[in-house]
Amino acid sequence: MIIWPLSGLLVLALLSTPGHAAEEGSAGDRAKEPPRAVEPKKKPEPETKSDSNGKHGADKPATEEKAKATDEKAKDEKAKADEKAKTDEKAKTEEKAKTEETKPEEPAKKPVTSLNLAIKLALMADPQLFPLEIEVEMDKGKAILTGSVPTEDEKAKVAEIAGKIDGVEGVVNKLTVTPALRDKLAKKQDESIAHVVRDRLSRSETLKAVGFDVKSENGIVYLTGKTRFQVIALEAAEAARQVPGVRAVDTAGVQLVAKD
Repeated sequence: MIIWPLSGLLVLALLSTPGHAAEEGSAGDRAKEPPRAVEPKKKPEPETKSDSNGKHGADKPATEEKAKATDEKAKDEKAKADEKAKTDEKAKTEEKAKTEETKPEEPAKKPVTSLNLAIKLALMADPQLFPLEIEVEMDKGKAILTGSVPTEDEKAKVAEIAGKIDGVEGVVNKLTVTPALRDKLAKKQDESIAHVVRDRLSRSETLKAVGFDVKSENGIVYLTGKTRFQVIALEAAEAARQVPGVRAVDTAGVQLVAKD
């Protein structure tokens, strides 16, 4: 029964302490102070993004505008350069044309010809006279013919052809008729044919190995030699037939032999 009064006394003692009174005084002073003005909050400034070069995004429009202006300037300069090049080219063309107009025209060069060459070409165009060797000299418009022919008909024919050439005023026919010339020409032609046939046979390794002997008389080619295969004789005859001037190929001299 005595405990409760003591507790009350302790509470009263604590309330009466100086510290508690000071706290109450401070609270009273704060109550008397006028209210402070509340400052308005600042709006956060918009963030500016930086590009890869560290420049803020706000500078980007200005950079693009500058680049665009640079491109436009470059295009204008290029257009001016192209226009100047065209003008210069046109001026050069006009100058060249003007120079060519004032340049005196050169006289056309005439073809180089001679009457003796024209006569020789005309004689070579005739199959009958083609093998003949005829010399032609000019003396004041006259054609002087020298050489040999097999017959009188061929002598007259040569003079006729020479007289038909423009510019020839006359023909002096000094050709000699030599009947044996025909045989001589035929022999020469046969020798030429035989030479060409041998050359053709040598181009084949098979025919070259056989070694056929070749002769020609009046355009007839005679083959002689030995071979096991008849087809080789046929191959040689086919090769000889392709030579101009060959009239026939005789293989009777080719012997078919058995293998040793």
